[in-house]
Amino acid sequence: MKAPGRGPLLLHHPVVIAPGTPVLEIAGVVRSSAVDGPGNRYVLFLQGCNFDCTACHNPTTIGRCDACGACVPVCPHGALSFPAPGVVAYDAASCDRCKACVTVCPIDADPAIRVVPVDALVEEIRPLAPFLSGITVTGGEPTIQADAVTALFAALKADADLGHLTTLVDTNGTLPPARWTPLLPVLDGAMVDLKAASSDLHERLTGHDNVQVKETIRFLSAAGKLAEVRLLVVEGVTDTADEVEAWAGFVMGVDPGVPVRLMAFRHTGTRDKARLWPETSPEAVDRVRERLAALGLTAVGSA
Repeated sequence: MKAPGRGPLLLHHPVVIAPGTPVLEIAGVVRSSAVDGPGNRYVLFLQGCNFDCTACHNPTTIGRCDACGACVPVCPHGALSFPAPGVVAYDAASCDRCKACVTVCPIDADPAIRVVPVDALVEEIRPLAPFLSGITVTGGEPTIQADAVTALFAALKADADLGHLTTLVDTNGTLPPARWTPLLPVLDGAMVDLKAASSDLHERLTGHDNVQVKETIRFLSAAGKLAEVRLLVVEGVTDTADEVEAWAGFVMGVDPGVPVRLMAFRHTGTRDKARLWPETSPEAVDRVRERLAALGLTAVGSA
């Protein structure tokens, strides 16, 4: 799979964006969520991920459009066009979200994203702020856009009407510690996915080993910014005795009291290759929870 590098800017926003303005490539927004961190949260799904997880529930957020143009002729509503060489334009008013475009994209990119300046996004959040506990940025992989996420969180923290909002990221943990440092002062916590304790299994599931992920978990814990470590429970894959014991052993070595969340694998949103696995039963999640608790982890929950 092609790496999700920064491609030509898509024309998705109705205002002129000045050079150097921090922008976020947004695949979607949930304005009220109770499952992406504590309280009622505004959730941003950013475009682009450096993993290619078999079990991904948002696979059309993996790629970042490189303006190859494969999607333009298949759109039945004329919502996509080439206004200039190397640029794809998206007309939201003509789009009915049939997803014909993403079915032909060779890099799992959705051309129907928004490119939004941070200051404009702050104003979108403002009227909802009295009803929110915080903001969660997920994806995709939000730290691919770490500079813009930092700018967003800094703007929220500096605003008298928005400063009460807690700021979280849901991350695969691949951002190196040096790149986390500018984000930490405006970050309340990171929820980190550790897909597997075994680096070989992790690579089979995501396309990458877990060396950097483990380093990130240790770093964030030491910085007091590790909100949660997550394990996706896939029956017969990530719930074997050896894997669960190795996973628990690593997390215990970081902090036995760190909140752990078990995520039951579901077919919703996944690609065909993931549907070869059965959906995870509540009983399987309970077995993993009980084993982790028996191994010494003290704050194990599930979603």
